[in-house]
Amino acid sequence: MLKQLLTTIAVTGALMAAQPSLAASPPNMLVIGTNLTGIRTLDPAQNNARTVSELISNLYDNLVQLSPDDLKTLKPMLATKWEVSADGKIITLTLRDDAVFQSGNKVTAEDAAWSIQRVIKMGQVGSTDIALWGFTSDNVEKLVRAKDEHTLEIELPQAVNTDLVLYSLAGSSIGIVDKKTVLSHEANGDFGGAWLSANSAGSGPFSLAQWRPNDVAIFNAQPKYWGGKPAMARVVARHIPESGNLRLQLEAGDVDVGQYVASGDLDALASNKDVVIENVPGLGFYYIALNQKDPDLQKPKVREAFQHAFDWKAISGNIMRYTGFPWQSMIPRGMIGAPEEAAVRYDYDPAKAKALLAEAGYPNGLKKVLNPSGAPTLPFAEALQASARAAGFDLDLVPGEFTPAFRERKFEVLLGNSGARLPDPFAVATQYAFNPDNSDEARLGSYYLWRTGMKVDELNTLIDQSMRERDTEKRTDIFKKMDGIYAGMASPLVIFFQRTDPYVMRANVKNYHGHTTWSTRWHDVTKEKSAWRVPI
Repeated sequence: MLKQLLTTIAVTGALMAAQPSLAASPPNMLVIGTNLTGIRTLDPAQNNARTVSELISNLYDNLVQLSPDDLKTLKPMLATKWEVSADGKIITLTLRDDAVFQSGNKVTAEDAAWSIQRVIKMGQVGSTDIALWGFTSDNVEKLVRAKDEHTLEIELPQAVNTDLVLYSLAGSSIGIVDKKTVLSHEANGDFGGAWLSANSAGSGPFSLAQWRPNDVAIFNAQPKYWGGKPAMARVVARHIPESGNLRLQLEAGDVDVGQYVASGDLDALASNKDVVIENVPGLGFYYIALNQKDPDLQKPKVREAFQHAFDWKAISGNIMRYTGFPWQSMIPRGMIGAPEEAAVRYDYDPAKAKALLAEAGYPNGLKKVLNPSGAPTLPFAEALQASARAAGFDLDLVPGEFTPAFRERKFEVLLGNSGARLPDPFAVATQYAFNPDNSDEARLGSYYLWRTGMKVDELNTLIDQSMRERDTEKRTDIFKKMDGIYAGMASPLVIFFQRTDPYVMRANVKNYHGHTTWSTRWHDVTKEKSAWRVPI
């Protein structure tokens, strides 16, 4: 699937005539320019976002892993093999015997069991996926257990498709930590969380050398890593939030890999033969969220009008060129249950939108406040504001960081984007269509349908069935039915694009591949001799 979706743009063209001081980064050091805003801790149990997942994935090994070009086949990591009982209730994993933590302690099944228990007991965002299977702070110690030094047993508290469970074990939040070391730094029952915010205790190919929030993270290679010594002796992740600045440093060779580069700068870099842009499909979407606590937006005709108020085709070839492709189904393209084509369900039709608003009781249009989820989605919100004006919507655009307000249901109209880590339609369906309790007191901020204030019992039932069903054909039918319901209900989450994440690399960087599930790993990265030279 991913091989068909992955689009690598090997760009050619003339070098720029003039450059700032050309100083290539050292051949054994990888420099990543990224955005470290909001990363308060490097504790795996307390994270599940894109940038920090990449950092964590190189400090901590998982039990299993997924290759960036194959999201269906689980591969060994700390576990060399695994088997599922005939009744689907117990997963038994056999751990390798040559892995050690950076402390020198051997990696054991007890460390693996405690790491999973820790994530559940802490109850932070890192538990989002693994908790779906029914683990709680009350049952996890009994159900996740070490049988011996190298055998881990996971007993499922409820019927679950075991592929989903194994996929969740590949997520960065379930990186295996050194129990003995972490507990030696525990304070006030925090499971060592405060210490792990700026220290590492993993068995991964790198250890944390320095961490300064909103500035820099430095990682040193582990020479005794069980998978072999990494080619990069050091990796430096630098906070470079301003896209133009990052572009200049990529051009100069000061930075080897750039993330979160804006569309205009990507267009400029596309003329540089020493740069490669790789678009990595994501498991999320760009959407318009409509708050159902607002009496106007509760009306189905108003929600339907929004489907025809966004001139998405006008931006698909420019600001969305690198960050998404047209897709208007809740099932990501290429996954089981996805329609063959879902790029044109909602055409831009201002006349139709105005007619729908009139039917809803707004013949003179409707005024609402529009927020972007954050700075990266502001250009898309501006495009929506402009095109919606002709469709009868007067959207007062207020820029800022509104993801927290979205989680608290404190918004009217919001344009945002999303991502997911489990490579299965269940993960996205849970995010977009699941809401078991619509009360404000439930505070189910992980579920976008709760954020918008809508509950659909039939969708809840189908999502639950998709989690439990083990037969692929039956699951496919469930997702198809789910998508049909979603498409026909005038959802308060209007999907227009499926997300892609652009990674910019110097052409001499090899084997760096952005990962759809955000678990990008650096172990195999190498750098060829750079073409850049410092002028004499």
